[in-house]
Order: sequence, then structure tokens, then C-alpha cells
Amino acid sequence: MVRYAGKSDIGRARAQNEDAFCIVGGDGGQPLVVAVADGMGGHRAGGVASGMAIEAVSSSIMSAPLVDGDCEAAATRLTSIIGEANDDIYRRSLTERECAGMGTTLIVAVAFHETLVVAHVGDSCAYHCRANELRKVTTDHTYVEELVRIGMLTREEALTHPRRNYITKVVGCTSEVSADIYEVSLEPGDRVMLCTDGLSKMLEDSEILSAVYASDDPDAICASLIEQANQRGGYDNITALAMIIGE
Repeated sequence: MVRYAGKSDIGRARAQNEDAFCIVGGDGGQPLVVAVADGMGGHRAGGVASGMAIEAVSSSIMSAPLVDGDCEAAATRLTSIIGEANDDIYRRSLTERECAGMGTTLIVAVAFHETLVVAHVGDSCAYHCRANELRKVTTDHTYVEELVRIGMLTREEALTHPRRNYITKVVGCTSEVSADIYEVSLEPGDRVMLCTDGLSKMLEDSEILSAVYASDDPDAICASLIEQANQRGGYDNITALAMIIGE
């Protein structure tokens, strides 16, 4: 059994919350599917994009649940869902003036009994914790992350680079998008956290780890993480989703 919770907060600087998330399944033997999106675009278009992405995930999974344990099929299905969301958002951005240029990050995770399958586009994050150690599962699709990867920037330099918020891949801004797929082995007691960059860029990894293990209640974990991000300024919308893997 997986215990889980999700929370989203507007933060302290934004006029509206353009983050969105969903939690689907997890009952009656169905795999738990969770998703987090962080929209971007003028006026309220970011919220439109993230909402469309999350609706694509939830409606697809609810209409045809995943088969437990079939990781390959899950990866294919999540890739397809993200592609469909991209098509819908991109078409709407072309036909509605107020939605021009909108897009969204999107991260979707499926928790099977022994494996976590993650599909990822953008700079929202997935973390896996085991034995009081934290590992970031996903790699950000950002300009500075690419510079770090090829050795032109250190991790420390990336934190203050003037283009650190430039995202290189999102859902809905181009006619096609490819998602990165990750598989992570799961054991009882493992903890998984998905979040938008309004959280990941406000807290150190050590602080995230501490909060993840500070409670056995996923709801309390999410609330604590959001509170800490707001205490640091809450410069962006903040969304956190926590899972604790049981027997």
C-alpha cells in the first residue's frame, strides 16, 4: 500500500496559481498515478496549459487504468499521454490569442509494487529517498543544466546564472515533444516526492530530505515543504506531492 498526499500553494509573489496536480488510482489494486505541472504564459494562459496537461493525465488513466507491474507498457502509455497533451495545448495556443505561447512542465509517475516509472518534461522534479538519503531522479530541461552536463558550469555557478530559469523543453510550445523516462526500484519504506521548481529552487536538498523524513504523514510532509518555501520568500507557486511506500 502507498500512502500519499498533494498540496499546491500560490506562494507569496504571484497573482495566481498556475501549478496543477492530480492523484489517480491507488485503490482496488490499481497502480497509483500522480502528476505535477507548472504552467507558463501570458495573462492566465499558464494555468490553462497546466490544467489541460493534468486533465489529459487524469482522464486517460481514469478511462483506462494501467496494468500493475507492466513497466514497459506504462512508459509507452505515459509517453503517449504527454504527446496528446502537447498536441491539445499547442493547437489551442495557435487558435486562441490569449493562449499564444503557453506551455507547461509535466511530470507523471506510476507507483507499481516494486518499481516507479516516471515520465518528465521541463524542470519540475522527482526525488527518491531511501535509508535517509535523497536522490533526484529527473534531470531538468534547462539551459544551465545543459551547461553543467557538458562541463561549462559548475553546479554552484548554475545556482546564480542569469539564465538559470530558462527552460529548454516544455509541453505545448512546439508541435512535438519527447519525454524522458526513468525507472526506479521501490522498497517498503521508500519515500517519493514530486514538486514544481517553486519548491526545488527554494530549498537545499538536505532541507528537502529532512522534511521528507520529519513525519510519517504525507500530508504533513507536503505542508511542511510548502511552508518552508514560503518562509524563503515564496517567489513562485509551490506544489508538492509525497508518497510513502508500504508493504
